[in-house]
Amino acid sequence: MWLCGQYFNGEITDRIQKTIESEPEISRRALSRQVCKWLGWRSANGKLKEMSCRKALQALHRRGKITLPEQKKNYSFQRSKTGTNQDLPQAAEICCNLKQLGKVEIAPIASRYSKASRQWNQLLDSYHYLGNGPLCGAQIRYLVHSEVYGFLGGLSFSASTWRLKARDEFIGWSERARRQNL
Repeated sequence: MWLCGQYFNGEITDRIQKTIESEPEISRRALSRQVCKWLGWRSANGKLKEMSCRKALQALHRRGKITLPEQKKNYSFQRSKTGTNQDLPQAAEICCNLKQLGKVEIAPIASRYSKASRQWNQLLDSYHYLGNGPLCGAQIRYLVHSEVYGFLGGLSFSASTWRLKARDEFIGWSERARRQNL
């Protein structure tokens, strides 16, 4: 199966599971580095694609293909999950082309106190490898919904993405061009 741009067959998932079983103290981070090395999974700059690998490992775990080791640390951005989830969405796990999705709506979330905000938080808690950790500064969030498959996911943009010196230099934006385009 394809996950995060990488193909995971039965041989590699068996190897991952055997590693988890033979090294019970292995962290998810160390496991992701090891898997990246096995697969030669590197970004254009030559660094291991650890975050993509962790996301793929989490997806394999959710689908019952592997059993990940327990997380070793609790980070401050990980909040306790309280409250009821009965009215919150289940995201569809699909593989199709855009035409098969039917009408897709990308709806902005108007208030952090709204049902849409709770839905966005639940989707990220359930499907994102870091959960719904806090966004920095000014932010906007969106829910993505297909008329055929239901909720597909959520998007977010926060203040830190508005001004990136390296990006602006790379694409040749002046201060004026950045303001016009963002």
